[in-house]
Amino acid sequence: DDTDAPVSLMLASRPGWQPLVALAERTFAEQASQQAELALEIGPGERVHLRVRTRLTPPHDQQSEALCVMFLQDLREAEARLRTEKLAAMGRMSAAVAHEIRNPLAAIAQANALLAEDLARAEQKQLSDMVRKNTQRLAQIVDEILNIARVQQQPAAPVALELDAAVQASVVEWSRHARPGPRLGLQPGAAGLWARFDPEHLRRVLINLLDNALRYASTSAGAIVVATEAGADDRMLHVWSDGPPLEATVQRHLFEPFFSSESRSSGLGLYICRELCERHGATIAYDRASAPDGSERPGNLFTVVLRPAAPAPVAAAAARAVGG
Repeated sequence: DDTDAPVSLMLASRPGWQPLVALAERTFAEQASQQAELALEIGPGERVHLRVRTRLTPPHDQQSEALCVMFLQDLREAEARLRTEKLAAMGRMSAAVAHEIRNPLAAIAQANALLAEDLARAEQKQLSDMVRKNTQRLAQIVDEILNIARVQQQPAAPVALELDAAVQASVVEWSRHARPGPRLGLQPGAAGLWARFDPEHLRRVLINLLDNALRYASTSAGAIVVATEAGADDRMLHVWSDGPPLEATVQRHLFEPFFSSESRSSGLGLYICRELCERHGATIAYDRASAPDGSERPGNLFTVVLRPAAPAPVAAAAARAVGG
């Protein structure tokens, strides 16, 4: 009897908790433990999925009644663990398939290149060019699948890095290959921003984001902007481009593997970025926002939020020496 219980503890007083009431009633009716997976309404539009086990306690004496004890387990953690295990298994299988594909794919590309040397007719050259482009795309997908497998196998070893220096080095390296010229602008943050991230992994995240930005940016000056920023408890890396807005359906699947809104992309770049960020306790997100250079131009903004770090001992000692 719960007539004297506080309202907050009366299961029957909460409409969204009726499945728990029904399970308790079945436990008393059958005088046996019960088990079920239930979805409870804990607020407007908010549901929680639970695994519930019930057990009856023996009465203390002849006048007392048995109590129904409920053991609740939030299924979100179990589902997340299962999802992680499935992704790991899929990653291992994908890596094995990619290894098997790589050698015959290279043979196809090489044979096509040799055949192309003897082709004279325009339609034959066009077909050969189609083979070349598609083998290149398949080779890129294979490489990125193997990259994901390597990322999952390598232990995360974040170190303290000077954010602006690491970002500038990666931008310079990327610029040599992409040759964006005046299309790229670099906005450094406050001096001495240190973050906790593996330098090679940060380079890969930034290059993936720049490749994605270049794919949709215009050819005008400052079409791509890279900026760093110091938050109160974090460090931020922004990659902005003046591309058109992303559709809502595209935004929902941005960081999923093999999702791409156009055929030239493998759909793995942003997924790799998210995987690398999560390994280092960082996050990555998309927003439609103005350029971080203060120009108020609308565009697509990807922001990586990194954990702060104290300056590396060698760098700190050098700074003290210069100051002294």
